[in-house]
Amino acid sequence: MTLKVAPSSKLLRIILIDSYFKGRRVEVDVSGHTNLSGTNAAGKTTFLKLVRIFFADAPGDVVKVRGKIRESFVNYYLPRLTSYIVFEYQTHSGIKQAVCFSKNESINYLFVDKPFELADYTAEPSPDGTLNLIPCTNIYRHFRLKQVPVKAVSSPSHYQKIILGTAGFSEKDLTEAKHRFSLAAPGKNLSMLNTVVGAALERNTDFKRIKELLSSIMLNGGKNELEFTMDVASLSIWKTDYNALRTYDDLASSILPKLSKSLYTAENSEAILAEYKHNLLAYTEQFDYSVKALTLELAALNTENSTANLKTSDEKSSLADQISDNNRIVDGAKRQIETIEAEKISWEEKDVGSLKSDYANIDHYQAQLDNASVEKANLLDEAQNITAKFDKLKSKRQAQFYNLKDQLSSQLSVANAEYSEITVKQNRVMSEAGYDLKTAISENENQLQQLSADYENKLSHCHFKLQSVDVSKEARAQLNLAQQELQRANEALNADSRQAIDFERQTQNSAIQTDKILSEMADTANTIKTQVSAKNDLERLLNPQKNSLHEFLVNNVDDWSESIGKFLAPAVLASTDLNPDFSADRSKNDFKGLTLDWAGVYNDFAKTSDTISAEIEQIDQHILQLNETKEKLSDKVKAIANEQSALQQDLIKIKAKIALKQQLLESINANINQLNIEQKNAIEQAKLVLETEAKALNNTLSKLGRENKEKLSQINQQHLDRIRSLQEQHMGQNVELEEFIKQTEEKSSQNTTEYSLAISRLAADEKNQLNDKNIDTESLNKLDNEIVTLEKQLSRLKNAPGIISSYNAFMSNSYSQLDSLNDKSFKASQGVTNLTQSLTELTDMIKARKAAFIINREAITGKLSKVSQQHEMALRLTNRLGEFEQAFDTAQTHSFETICGELDNILKSHRKALKSIKGYAEQVISQMNIHLNSAIKKSIDMKSNALEIDPNLRLISDYIVKELPLVINEVRDLIIENAALRGMELSGFYDQLKRYESDINAFSLRVNSYLEKKTVFSALGKISINLTPLLESHEVFSALKSFKKTYEAWSKKNQQSLPPESYGVAMSEVLTKFTHNKLVERHSNLYDISFEAVVNNERKIARSGNDLKDISSNGMSYLILLAFTTSLGSMIKGTQDVDILYGVDELGEISVENVDSLFAMFDKEKDTIFTAIPNADNNFMGVYHKRYFINKPKNRFEQITANDDPLLKAISAAQTSTVGTPS
Repeated sequence: MTLKVAPSSKLLRIILIDSYFKGRRVEVDVSGHTNLSGTNAAGKTTFLKLVRIFFADAPGDVVKVRGKIRESFVNYYLPRLTSYIVFEYQTHSGIKQAVCFSKNESINYLFVDKPFELADYTAEPSPDGTLNLIPCTNIYRHFRLKQVPVKAVSSPSHYQKIILGTAGFSEKDLTEAKHRFSLAAPGKNLSMLNTVVGAALERNTDFKRIKELLSSIMLNGGKNELEFTMDVASLSIWKTDYNALRTYDDLASSILPKLSKSLYTAENSEAILAEYKHNLLAYTEQFDYSVKALTLELAALNTENSTANLKTSDEKSSLADQISDNNRIVDGAKRQIETIEAEKISWEEKDVGSLKSDYANIDHYQAQLDNASVEKANLLDEAQNITAKFDKLKSKRQAQFYNLKDQLSSQLSVANAEYSEITVKQNRVMSEAGYDLKTAISENENQLQQLSADYENKLSHCHFKLQSVDVSKEARAQLNLAQQELQRANEALNADSRQAIDFERQTQNSAIQTDKILSEMADTANTIKTQVSAKNDLERLLNPQKNSLHEFLVNNVDDWSESIGKFLAPAVLASTDLNPDFSADRSKNDFKGLTLDWAGVYNDFAKTSDTISAEIEQIDQHILQLNETKEKLSDKVKAIANEQSALQQDLIKIKAKIALKQQLLESINANINQLNIEQKNAIEQAKLVLETEAKALNNTLSKLGRENKEKLSQINQQHLDRIRSLQEQHMGQNVELEEFIKQTEEKSSQNTTEYSLAISRLAADEKNQLNDKNIDTESLNKLDNEIVTLEKQLSRLKNAPGIISSYNAFMSNSYSQLDSLNDKSFKASQGVTNLTQSLTELTDMIKARKAAFIINREAITGKLSKVSQQHEMALRLTNRLGEFEQAFDTAQTHSFETICGELDNILKSHRKALKSIKGYAEQVISQMNIHLNSAIKKSIDMKSNALEIDPNLRLISDYIVKELPLVINEVRDLIIENAALRGMELSGFYDQLKRYESDINAFSLRVNSYLEKKTVFSALGKISINLTPLLESHEVFSALKSFKKTYEAWSKKNQQSLPPESYGVAMSEVLTKFTHNKLVERHSNLYDISFEAVVNNERKIARSGNDLKDISSNGMSYLILLAFTTSLGSMIKGTQDVDILYGVDELGEISVENVDSLFAMFDKEKDTIFTAIPNADNNFMGVYHKRYFINKPKNRFEQITANDDPLLKAISAAQTSTVGTPS
């Protein structure tokens, strides 16, 4: 009987239908070593990449590259509905197909349980004989109608799970397909084989890619990124609470004792000040009564003084009036005397005596005046004759001058009038031109201003709208409602969280209590067990074992326990092989001839039956008591268990509520975020529209400005051209007239000059003739002065008689009254002196009375001032104590002087205490403020917010000293609990990384065990790869290692105490490595790799891709990579009978000997190589099972057979001959 050998699982054929070449079928047999040849860009490598698709590599990596444009896999390989890629492959259960086609622009897969036949993909031929392909939309139904088992999948990942056999038990549908269609052996898989096949084809020496490959295999296709999730926010809060607690502990030893002392000082000083206030109120009433009494006394004294002052004031006023009357009489007489004396002086100043003598010579003065007047008249007559002659000559010359002047003036006036008329016309024309210019400019400016104003208004309105862009009232109301809802939800969540913490604390306390009781119960049980054992031992003494020494003594020796029993150990008494016996003649007290006084021996090995029974009874009572105790403890444990169960139920409920409220919070936060985003988008959209509108308006304004500027420039240019033309026209009209006016003005000027010269000559001649007649100005002036002097003298003497008469009347009337007036003045002055003396006496009396009044008033005022000062002091001190409560009537009495003397010090002490309280409280608050979001700070803030007013931080200080320690104890317990929990989690992550380190080392050994089998190449010795873990130098690992060490040290020492500061530092160091609550690291970053190879008997190490290239030729480095990747493939398939097809792009750089070795290596591993060599070297043509040539011009693949290649034919013949020759 012949055993049937199951065929190897392998890829047999790759068939492209209407894919690679439109409308054609391409079929390549890859069941043995196969090569594709063809010109450059014929599509060799592109076809090789299909091997990766079969082994479930990502389709996105298998694309056609055209310049910078990357076509999708579907567009390139499956461009039409009738395009198919068919992989025919062998499995342990038969030949299957894996079909790829396009659906909805994405790749779909169909597994078919039968070999490939073209008829399965074609319909009935058309009448003209054209082959009709079935569209991919109907292919599934087509096979189902033929009752062929098929499995359709639309996802590359599902295809991979089936073809490589990695589908899990939970994926029932995929698992069933895996059993039918997988390449892997039953019960096994080929996980990560796709990455190995892809790496072999990529020929990539990038160590980073190689490490990614190794990590994906080590992780069995899992995510390369290692992720450790932890709520960093809660850890940050824990760290905040931890730091806050340490800060509080520091404050508890430094600041809080001082704060407590200051609070005591403040309270003590307030008690004393309250007593002072009570005393001061009593003193204030006493001082107020004294002030009122002294005020009344002072008022009576002032009234009496006022009455006396009124009386003396009347007397003083009467004397003053009399003195005033006499003074008026004296003043009147003096004024009359002074008037008379002044008038006399005035007459004396008029020199009446000289006037009298001059008046006597008045006739002489008149004769002198007449002679002088006659002499002047004669001189003037003669001068007038000469002047008259010359006046006639001047008049004649003047008439000539004015005639010519009038003539020239007339001509000039006519010319000027004509010129003015022309100028007026010209100015009018120029004004009209200027007016036209101004009008045009004005109209243009008005138009520009109107347009500018319109656009400025629009722009201002636009800017106003831009500045006032805001969300709608409805949106703001929604946001406010959401925020209020969030606040309420937060408050509810905080309340539930506090309740959950209380439940957990109660549960912990119950667990601790249960542990104590269980420990006590265990101790009790052990004690019972010990007592029962002792009881059993005693009972055995009452019932001795048969044939034992104990039985012999009981039966044969009286009172043996009181004699020999004192020397026999229990083990000796229990022995049954001693054969005891006694001679009858032995004395009761002797033992082997030795006589003893047994009463003097105190050893107590043996006991009497009564003694044993008593002890047993005592033990029974003790056991009964212990059992009762144990029962009570058991009842306690049950009660605590019931309580814990109830607490657990409450805790589960409250945690469920917390979870729901957290979901609600997240929903509300999401809602608020959405509202904020919508509001922001709405505002941004409105602003964008308004900014666009404003920009358009600005552009329009700028355009208007430019157009206006150009228009003004045109208007100005037109005006300048017009003015230039008018000026040229006017210039021709004015030149001749201006020349005439100029000549006329020159003639008039010449006439004036000649006239002036003529007049000057006539005046000179006139003066010469007057000189000849001795008629000059000096003589005439002298006569004039003399005449004026005489006329003044005569004028003064004209009024002399009246003046002399008035003077004589004054002397006879007014001046004679001087004596009577002097007498009147003397009498009045004497009366003033007498009255003044009386007034002085009265004033002295008033001063004396006033001095006495002042003395009395000052005495009373002094007393009043002192009492008032005391009263004011009492009031002021009472006011200073306004903030303090008054003590009871039974308060201690302090003297006013004591209060005044000590109040400042006590107040100062109180203020200092309050200042210290505030300072210490501020220090506590400021140092706790550093720890934002800590529970301690929140507790202080909550208390502060609850206080309406606390200016000196007195109330919050009381809270810090008296109530805050309770919160501190709760926080301390939570910190210790969380520290233990988080420490366990982070230590676990550290242990996980350590396991990775072990896995990496083990994987390195495993890969090298397969690499050792690949050393078959010429000039290339042993190949190995070294995976060196980098965890010890990795910053995350180092931080975790340091933390674990600190955590374990704390755990061993005392986990009920606060962790040391080093724990918090280590925790912070770890937290800095977290990003978004995760510690993420690529597995491939946890180790380094290096290749070691013996090249030409020389050991070389490559630590990078460049090193790998440098240690040998490119061909040698490629051999190393192929050996490495195929080793990974061998490791993946293990003992499975799977023939892996490796795509290899180029072999041209590898020597002929090593090519043979390479194929031998594949043959040894029962694997197949599929290469793409443009022109295969004749030296290794024969190693291929099939060879194909891509004929791009004819759009077809052509198989090269032995008949097509003479050399291949010869090789084939030689191989046939060798096979046929007997060995």
